[in-house]
This record gives sequence, C-alpha cells and structure tokens, in this order.
Amino acid sequence: MIQAKNIHKFYGDLEVLKGVDVHIKKGEVVSIVGESGAGKSTLLQILGTLDLPSQPQQFQTEILIDGQSFMNMKDKELSKFRNQNIGFVFQFHQLLPEFTALENVLLPTRISGKNEEFLDKAYSLFEDLKIIDRLHHKPNELSGGEAQRVAVARALINSPKIIFADEPTGNLDSKNADDLHQLFFDLRDKYNQTFVIVTHNNKLAEVTDRKLVMKDGLIL
Repeated sequence: MIQAKNIHKFYGDLEVLKGVDVHIKKGEVVSIVGESGAGKSTLLQILGTLDLPSQPQQFQTEILIDGQSFMNMKDKELSKFRNQNIGFVFQFHQLLPEFTALENVLLPTRISGKNEEFLDKAYSLFEDLKIIDRLHHKPNELSGGEAQRVAVARALINSPKIIFADEPTGNLDSKNADDLHQLFFDLRDKYNQTFVIVTHNNKLAEVTDRKLVMKDGLIL
C-alpha cells in the first residue's frame, strides 16, 4: 500500500529526515514511535501528501501509494488524489464549530459533489462508532471522546485506502484512548483500511501489527 524510499527533509540547514525507507502493506495497522524531534510527524505529513520531501531528484526519492506516485501532481490533481485515497485523524479533532457532527463528517464529500449519496455511509459510520445519537450536535456539545470519533468518521467517509493518525489519543483520557485504539482495529477488520499511527502511547504501539521506531531522522 505504501512504498517509500530515501525520504529526506531539510528545514534550512537542519536535516529532519535522513533517508527514510518505509513499506506498509494493505490492511496493516502500523505505529510510528520515537522521542520528540525524531521526525515522526514530518514523515507522516510527507506520506500523507501534505508536504513534499526535499530534493527528491537528487536523492532518487520514491513514494508510492497503492502503486501511484503523487510527487509531480499539480495542486488540483493532488487535492483530488488526497481526497479519494487518504483520511486524517489528528490529536485535536479540528471539527468546524458552526457545523453539526453530521455536517462535519460530510465535508470531505463536497469535493466530489456527491454529498447526498454519502448520507447512508455517514449514518453507518455513526452507528459503528456508537455516536448515532450525536448526529445533530455541534462540537461544543460533544465530549472529547465523541468529538474524536466524529473526526474518525470524517476520515473514513470517502472510504480512503489509508488513514494517517497523528497522536490521535493524545488529548483523551485513558478510557477513551483505549476505546479509540480498539476502534481502529475494528474498522480495519470491517473495511480493510490501512492505518499509520504516530503515537507516544506505548500501550497502543505494542498492540499494532508493526511498530516502527524512529530516532534522529531514521527508522531503526
């Protein structure tokens, strides 16, 4: 599902990623761990098409998602590719406060112009995530755990091939964190989605299919 080779990233003179190789299979739940500053979130941003590697031609960098490279895509093409193939879950749910939970979940479908066709999928996700009674609540009316589940539903609404999660349980208490961990595996089993999770939560990292450890800009 993901094949990446020789990823470098510089910020000025600081080399954050130093030639990272990573391969992730379809349907895997993979965690990426390491100390702060190891390059975990930078790698996730690049694999998720939100940033580009530095000097890809010089380093012969290659990144394929489901066999397709995105590095030479124009902005509009890249946005469409991201919308169709990738979902994101972040530490802070980033729900728009003026919209209901359902409206937030349906936001990614607006790009495709098929908003109405996704209603059944949205209802199904709310059922799976056990928040069906929160459809019409706004973010300030949701608990932290409920808001993060809405964010997960939003990431899944377009049936992406990969979900990238950056510290998804970092803002949750231990009970809600454990529930969200289990949810990732349940969703993988039901929808056969691939999950790549950056986390400091050792409990989560230990139960994923594979744990990748980063240090000083490299995967050990």
